[in-house]
Amino acid sequence: MSAEPAPPPALGRRLYRGLAFAVMVGLAGAAVSAVPGLFLQSVFVGETQRCLEAQRRDIAVGGEIVTDCGEGLADAPVWLPVVMVAAGAAVGIVGGFGYGFFQPPGGGGAAEREKAWLPF
Repeated sequence: MSAEPAPPPALGRRLYRGLAFAVMVGLAGAAVSAVPGLFLQSVFVGETQRCLEAQRRDIAVGGEIVTDCGEGLADAPVWLPVVMVAAGAAVGIVGGFGYGFFQPPGGGGAAEREKAWLPF
């Protein structure tokens, strides 16, 4: 008994699989990259809060602000967390689409195949 290889899936089906995997892996990539993005944002917010507290203390003690820690915080890269999440999503989309488009459905004979958990 020789098992003939299955014909490759049609182009429409491969595009559908690529799109479905791109959405799934892209969302997962964005979720995973949100953690370091939120960490960086919390670092900048914490530093800003410490600076404001120091300036309030200066006003309460001497009536004028002598702490000049706020100048460097204005240049903080507030765009960095957004770029990190977008980059994680982009990598996930490209990788998910590549996997869904180029990966053949199934990997061997009928006895070796697992039960499909996706509808395609």
